[in-house]
Amino acid sequence: MSEKQKDRKIWLAAAVLGLALTLFLTGINTVRLKRENREIQARLDREIQQGIASEVFRLHVIANSDKETDQKLKLQVKDRIVEYLQQKLKQDADLEETKELVLTHLQEIEEEAEKIVKEAGFTYEVQAAVENTYFPDKTYGGCTFPAGEYEALNVRIGEAQGHNWWCVLYPSLCFIDDTYGIVTEEKKEDLKSVLTEEEFEEILKNPQEKPKVKIGFRWF
Repeated sequence: MSEKQKDRKIWLAAAVLGLALTLFLTGINTVRLKRENREIQARLDREIQQGIASEVFRLHVIANSDKETDQKLKLQVKDRIVEYLQQKLKQDADLEETKELVLTHLQEIEEEAEKIVKEAGFTYEVQAAVENTYFPDKTYGGCTFPAGEYEALNVRIGEAQGHNWWCVLYPSLCFIDDTYGIVTEEKKEDLKSVLTEEEFEEILKNPQEKPKVKIGFRWF
């Protein structure tokens, strides 16, 4: 083999090695960039969720079990609590006023719920508490809240092992007709007034386009 052929082989080997190294480093950089993008998106999603959570207050009613009778009772208890709070809250109550009223009337809320339980023929105890609670993504009436922790009035019936009903107590999305699952433009404006433009836009996005972001109230 001539010196020229040897040099050519060495050059080709070096070129192949260089190409392989370039592809390897490109792959590493691609993986790193994808990971960084995921981390950035996760941080942005978390910040938006926390921003929304800081401006709302939720109601959470948990059934004793998933038996039909317990689920029916859950909705009866929900109706009474929503009615009671609607009577007590001022129409223009802000977030802190809403929380304060709930905290100072926890015993009465329990008593109102227990009346419904007893009238229905059950002996379940009811516990009401204001707590930070994890909620999954849920969509209702074209609006959505992202999954995460929110401060909520939790009302537990009996063993509290059944599916639950939830709504947004402030702004007052609970105080609408939930039969058709409609969030009116007026109620959307109430939401808009307490959220940033970015948070409000995220809430109104099509769930299929932004499957993580959900809002509203429904049972699940």
